Amino acid sequence: MIQRLLTIPCFFLLFAGCVQAPSFKDDSHAFIKSNYPIISVNDHEIDPSYQVDLSPGENTLIVTYLTYRYNYHCTFKWDVEANTVYEIVDQENRYPLTLYRWIRRNSLWAARLDPVDPLDCRTEPRK
Repeated sequence: MIQRLLTIPCFFLLFAGCVQAPSFKDDSHAFIKSNYPIISVNDHEIDPSYQVDLSPGENTLIVTYLTYRYNYHCTFKWDVEANTVYEIVDQENRYPLTLYRWIRRNSLWAARLDPVDPLDCRTEPRK
């Protein structure tokens, strides 16, 4: 009886922990996800979004990183490849945010490759 009760949560954790690749608009586009709001795409302001479809070629994004004391507005510019997933995170980097090419390794792991540092991260005091 106890084994059955433990089996159900184990299966749930196994399925919930699986890494899933995002779906693309179509094969001619790329996808970017961010832990922080994307506020501008190719010099066009957008409603803050954490996921954006991108056209291949040179793209420029501005992402807002909020801290207790400052607002950072980090600008990224890079050549986007079609059918590729990118991710912007704030983990273990010399800049507040870094852009990576994201790939799914298997059902439990993903990898971040080819880091891109921001062109700049302008700061302004929080109000």
